[in-house]
Amino acid sequence: MKKTVSDTKLFAVLLCRLLLVPLRNFVVIPIVSAVIGIILVSRITDWWTGADSYYIYLVGDHKNDQVIADVFEGFREQPCNNGDIQIADKTINNVPVKAKCVDDEGEPAKARQISDDLAKRDDTLMVIGHVKSTQTKAALPNYLIQARPPIPAILTLETNPHLIPGNQMDNESSEDYQPVFRLWPTDDKQAAEAGQFALKHNHSVLWVVEDKHNPVYSQYLASRFVQWAQANHGKVVMWSTNMAVPPAETLRELKIGFVFFAGDWSNALILINQIKRIFPPKHRPTLFLSDASVNPQLITYGGSDLDEINIYLTFPLTSAQYFNDGFKTIGKDARSIVDWLIDDTSQHFETDRRENASFKYWLLFLLNRHEVEDARTVLNSRMEKAVRDDKVFESTLDQYQFVRDNGKNSLAQWHIWKVEKVEQDDATGYQFVDGQ
Repeated sequence: MKKTVSDTKLFAVLLCRLLLVPLRNFVVIPIVSAVIGIILVSRITDWWTGADSYYIYLVGDHKNDQVIADVFEGFREQPCNNGDIQIADKTINNVPVKAKCVDDEGEPAKARQISDDLAKRDDTLMVIGHVKSTQTKAALPNYLIQARPPIPAILTLETNPHLIPGNQMDNESSEDYQPVFRLWPTDDKQAAEAGQFALKHNHSVLWVVEDKHNPVYSQYLASRFVQWAQANHGKVVMWSTNMAVPPAETLRELKIGFVFFAGDWSNALILINQIKRIFPPKHRPTLFLSDASVNPQLITYGGSDLDEINIYLTFPLTSAQYFNDGFKTIGKDARSIVDWLIDDTSQHFETDRRENASFKYWLLFLLNRHEVEDARTVLNSRMEKAVRDDKVFESTLDQYQFVRDNGKNSLAQWHIWKVEKVEQDDATGYQFVDGQ
């Protein structure tokens, strides 16, 4: 018997009703509903509980810059490549505090991008970084202006005093307080220290060389040195950059007695070789390097190039302190300050948060929801109180006392070093020693 088209269609309809409809109702729809439910429940759960940890982000070019890697290792007590770590026994509102390294590749644009991301995250408690003044200046607006409340920042090796956006630090209003602590002394003092050294040693004809590698740092420091020298009867006869060295004959005719270099160790080595080739041995000027040139690689790669030229440097540590643990010491000091702040924040969290609590706070309190914004609000207030109380932080390296004006450490000071030739085991070497 031959089937008609209508019979085939009828069979298909019956098959759909008998098999596909139950399959849809009892298999597909429940599975889809379950997936949607899981997603919604997880979203609600995430919102309800908030971040499971608060993070201190250590941001800087730690993969390519050993100095930054050492600072971060000193803070974490282990290298960055070991992953996230929990800050032992530290919690705020029963939420654990962890530390995580982030690489900004030494690029201001990357630093700006990372800071924008961290400002929007729901777990950012604090930032340590970006270590270099140029990257830090690019990042701070996102931490201090975009993020609400502001994300507190600890600046470790940055020395430019004008990194904080808005420059509202002279305002005594709590609403305008910018939660920044700076460990290193500023370039205003560094420029004065170098200038005083030059004039004290009767070097009145000065050449200033500005490194283009870290411009926010080097441009300001070079300009401050020039201003100080001119105000104190020093003669700056040449101001150039490492990318445009004046003709050798011009430099010799100027009878330069002192060269101030604002820049890092690698470009300092290039300048050393240039000076040795431009000036005869008995007429070489004294070379004074800024703190960014302090690096073991200056000695390692400099070798015999460091001979027959007087080289001095400024640095916030004595040479003995530096040799004990190098830049890790700075990370350790940052850690001791942060540990105190977290303990103080945890101790005063309930009372401080309730003093100015909004309806939202009480609603979240009833829901037992934790928000990092609450933790940051109290942390910022404890930092400001430490400033108002003239709190002195005792650390491995030194004492720290922070002021409202740009978060500067009022107890920080510069030390002068020199590069010294040493003979040991029939071999010639060079080392940093205290120069005063």
